[in-house]
Amino acid sequence: MCGIAGFVQRAPGAELLSPMLARIAQRGPDGEGRWAGRTGEWHVALGHRRLAIVDLEGGAQPMATPGGAAHLTYNGELYNFRELRRPLEQRGVAFHTRSDTEVLLQHVATHGAGGLAELDGMFAFALWDAAAGKLLLARDRAGIKPLYYAPLPAGGVVFASELTALLAHPDIARRLSARGLQSYFFSDYFHPPYTLIDGVKKLAPGHFATWQAGALSEPAPYWELTFGDAPRASPRELGRQTWERLGRAVERQLMADVPLGVFLSGGIDSSCVAALAQQRASRRLKTFSIAFEDPTFDESEHARVMARAIGSEHVEQRLRADNLLGIVDEALGCLDEPLADPSYLPTFLLSRLASQHVKVVLGGDGGDELFGGYPTYRAHAFARLARWLPLGAPPLRALIGGLRERDHYQSLEWKLKRFVLRWDDDPRRRHLRWMSNLDLDDLRRGLPATAGSLPSPLDGEGGGGGDALGRLLALDFSTYLPGSVLTKVDRASMAHGLEVRPPLLDNAMIDWAFSLPSSLKLRGGTTKYLLKLAATGHVPAAIIRRPKKGFGIPLRAWLRGPLRERVTRALEPSALWDCGLLDRAAFQGWARMHAERRGDHAKALWALVVLDAWVRRQGL
Repeated sequence: MCGIAGFVQRAPGAELLSPMLARIAQRGPDGEGRWAGRTGEWHVALGHRRLAIVDLEGGAQPMATPGGAAHLTYNGELYNFRELRRPLEQRGVAFHTRSDTEVLLQHVATHGAGGLAELDGMFAFALWDAAAGKLLLARDRAGIKPLYYAPLPAGGVVFASELTALLAHPDIARRLSARGLQSYFFSDYFHPPYTLIDGVKKLAPGHFATWQAGALSEPAPYWELTFGDAPRASPRELGRQTWERLGRAVERQLMADVPLGVFLSGGIDSSCVAALAQQRASRRLKTFSIAFEDPTFDESEHARVMARAIGSEHVEQRLRADNLLGIVDEALGCLDEPLADPSYLPTFLLSRLASQHVKVVLGGDGGDELFGGYPTYRAHAFARLARWLPLGAPPLRALIGGLRERDHYQSLEWKLKRFVLRWDDDPRRRHLRWMSNLDLDDLRRGLPATAGSLPSPLDGEGGGGGDALGRLLALDFSTYLPGSVLTKVDRASMAHGLEVRPPLLDNAMIDWAFSLPSSLKLRGGTTKYLLKLAATGHVPAAIIRRPKKGFGIPLRAWLRGPLRERVTRALEPSALWDCGLLDRAAFQGWARMHAERRGDHAKALWALVVLDAWVRRQGL
């Protein structure tokens, strides 16, 4: 795990790498590397911050092929690098290190973009081909690792692992993007290609882009999610195969030359990963979890049950409200772009806890999107019946809208309001609106500059193939998973020099999961049916049977109490409101309604607090 940055431009300026690399120093505390060169009129600079995990002595970057025909700066891990190395050796390539970096360099130098689909891992990288004068940018298929880039005014290009590193380049205009803000307030995160800054783009998962002779290509997919043919076997046999496949993925991702542990929340996903990791590890593993005082948010007892079952050395930190509130400024300060998912805060503390013991952890991310874990999937099943009800009738909407919500995690009142007040006949639009921060009317009110356009995910077309549930799983896989879940984990872990690996997002696991029929994922109201069947006999029954609980915090109550001052500060006159893209009166109205318990606007207000802190920190 590392941070990368670089550029190609007409003017010399290798010294510009220093402030860019300084912005991503936390991603790579073990070392820094730079390379500068020139091809014709173009000056090239590649930079790297290293978190050493594999081949501690030989994996320094940027790395060049013998003779300097190609140079690579790379963030990530390749789990199949040994398999990729063998055919290269057969072609006569001589290797000088044990690192996956050298294999990636030689593989892409040999095969170009045509070899990207063979990569199995998490990665974002830039490869400079000196002979062709060509830069290749690529990102892993699930979007585990981030990559930002922007065209430069004189025809060049600049890229980095994090948005703030690009802002350190003097040719990047520091203007907020209306479309970026629309994406953020609709979804809590930024949908590629949009970012918060005009002209800066986020490379989408499974895509690559090239720059050559002053021209930057449009991103193109090297891999696309497809629905494979359903295997012919009984559910029990498919469960057995699922467990075996996940075990192989876990075994591949145990590769490390440094101490390794597991995030253990007490949910089914992380419990499966922990059980398989401990079974295959050569020593007793450490597992890590966070406990909350509020029982409606706490999963710690289930994590302890799982840890006892597998015999791991369990490390737990119990949090009070003041623990989380005390790190708000520090945690937000580690966000390179705003992210309004409040579970970032406990993830930040969990990463800090783990980093005090290990440099690598395995996590359970991806299980919900691959095997159908979110409660919204059950709601869609009910929606097939509810569409005959008068959900658009004003009396019903007024009745539901008037319900006073409790501050519990996803209370019944909250679910009813989402279901009825954000109803849409189209399942894809309905799903996105159920998951959204601000719904469409409020979005138009709060962001008048974007009133004539739909948020980018609503404006897009759904993917073909698959049944109704399968298409929703694919939608979450391509939007919410990389945009929110993986971004949260990447930033929280990288802030502490910690690498997090998600075995459920192994290439083979993704392909396997999307070949399975949806009837084995949601059955009779049971979410993750097949994964639970696979875990039977390996994971305690109490964990398999328990309902899903998100990694949340009591945000609604905090925004009326200890965080209320931050909302007030965010609403004061500032550069954020001077840009003319947000309607201050609308946000002031939502703040009053929330304080008086006349409506739940916690997500919009928290998004505003995070955005305000980011804008002030960047001096925009």
